[in-house]
Amino acid sequence: MELFFLLVLIVIMASALGSGFPVAFALPGSAILTIGLAAGAGWLFAGSTDAYFHSGGPQQWLSAGVTNLRGVYWEVERDTLIAIPLFIFMGIMLQRSKIAEDLLFTMAQLFGPVPG
Repeated sequence: MELFFLLVLIVIMASALGSGFPVAFALPGSAILTIGLAAGAGWLFAGSTDAYFHSGGPQQWLSAGVTNLRGVYWEVERDTLIAIPLFIFMGIMLQRSKIAEDLLFTMAQLFGPVPG
């Protein structure tokens, strides 16, 4: 039965991505929808919501998703991500001040005759 719900997950994910939903909403949305379908089918046919889960029930799977979401949220507070906007800012400043053009012109004169 787990393979069935895996196929359901893939079909929901492919249809959500194919219909134009953003990836940030399609991937977790299809996972939550599939967990809900598996829990509902387990409750309806087997009398237990965790009947169609290999280990743990839907509560454990959803709490694991919340834990991962919290990890992604706290990852933003690290100082290493500040390099990305600063690198873009540096590139814009070099372009607008014509330093990048002068640097490329100088490098072309210096290494122009050198092959490779």
